[in-house]
Amino acid sequence: MLIISKKGQSLMEILIAIAIGVIMIGVAIAVIAPALKIRSETNEAKIGAALGRELLENFRVVAESNWHNVDTLATGTNNTFYFTTTTNLFVSTSGQELIVVGTTTYTRYFYIEDVCRSAIDYVSGVAPCNVGDKNDPSTKKVTVIFRWPDSETSTFSTYVTRFKNQIFSQSDWSGGPDLWGPVTGTVSGFATSSNINFSSTTGSIKILDVESQ
Repeated sequence: MLIISKKGQSLMEILIAIAIGVIMIGVAIAVIAPALKIRSETNEAKIGAALGRELLENFRVVAESNWHNVDTLATGTNNTFYFTTTTNLFVSTSGQELIVVGTTTYTRYFYIEDVCRSAIDYVSGVAPCNVGDKNDPSTKKVTVIFRWPDSETSTFSTYVTRFKNQIFSQSDWSGGPDLWGPVTGTVSGFATSSNINFSSTTGSIKILDVESQ
């Protein structure tokens, strides 16, 4: 007759319980670890995209405040820039920017390309222009690059046009009428008008009343 002591039975139950616990922990790790990795990668992607959009919006602000802040920068994919701040102003700096968020280091920068327009005045692409197309000095294509360790390179691109800045200023009207545009430089004439005096004072046009004619 086989007799099993209570002490031996209790030890066997403990070993079985430990084995089951180890298996359950292993299964939990196998399920949780990928989920945590996916969550971490998702957060990194959100932060990277936010940093990329921020740089793109900063470029818009700089271009709108003064077009010459961007149109004087070297163009092409090999000329990369980012913005630094000095006395609350954005200043373009050559190279790539490194930003640390938490434990992740993000890289971001932008480059500019010249834009071509066709004969019927629509954007046909970036320079060099096709035959018949012309470079548009008042439009640029900007591409923002951003990435982080073990990620693929991501980009945002858009076209930015000079529309708020002063392009042409005329302060001398002494050349008189019969100058029909468009013109490409500073001039001293104008198209046509009546009841004015444009020659007595340089830079001024005086409206005459009937009695002074």
